[in-house]
Amino acid sequence: MIGIDSEFCNVESFITGLTDKWPKYLHAKRKTFTLLVCIGMFVLSSSMVTNGGMYIFQLMDTYSASGISLLWVCFFQTIAISWFFGADRFRECVNQMLGFRPNLFWYICWVYLAPFVMITVFIFFIIKYEPVKYGNHYTYPWWGEGLGITISLISMIWIPLYAVYYLMTESGTLRQKLERGFTPIPEVKCRTKINKETKNIIDRRINIQLMECSTLVYCDNNDSKNI
Repeated sequence: MIGIDSEFCNVESFITGLTDKWPKYLHAKRKTFTLLVCIGMFVLSSSMVTNGGMYIFQLMDTYSASGISLLWVCFFQTIAISWFFGADRFRECVNQMLGFRPNLFWYICWVYLAPFVMITVFIFFIIKYEPVKYGNHYTYPWWGEGLGITISLISMIWIPLYAVYYLMTESGTLRQKLERGFTPIPEVKCRTKINKETKNIIDRRINIQLMECSTLVYCDNNDSKNI
């Protein structure tokens, strides 16, 4: 049951992320899209119930679900939120959502302890790296080890790749690009004031998402402005 609950979270977050990214194409067909995603995941995971499925599961468990790739992603997520977005701004966001501000203990954990622990574990994982084994006897061949490392890189490589893409596509000097990239956007305020009646009309005409706080509107239609 715990595994099923985790799958619900993973699938829902994946589908919600893609639906929010392309609401014009996926929001109206969310159920169909969800069905196709579940079928695709079922087909991909069916190899794990074959005779050699446990060996595939061991590779996935070591290189995909835990270990170096998870540490890599979590480290950069923590840095992005606590350092660049700002731990104080994040505490204010929590206060707006839950009605209380996290205390100093959480601030220290987000800014100092969590990044330090993750980068330390990451370094020791690299230093003490050993090829994956199944049980105490079976050692994976070189191509199996390479397949596992490739699985890890699939989720890790996008962070440096996007950094390179950002530097290549943005205008200005290298210093200006780095300053803009490391500086969070200022507090966004609604540029277009709409009343309740206009808001209901927009809701009916196009598929958009509305944030009730300050009536922020996100859409790709001329009926409202992009923020």
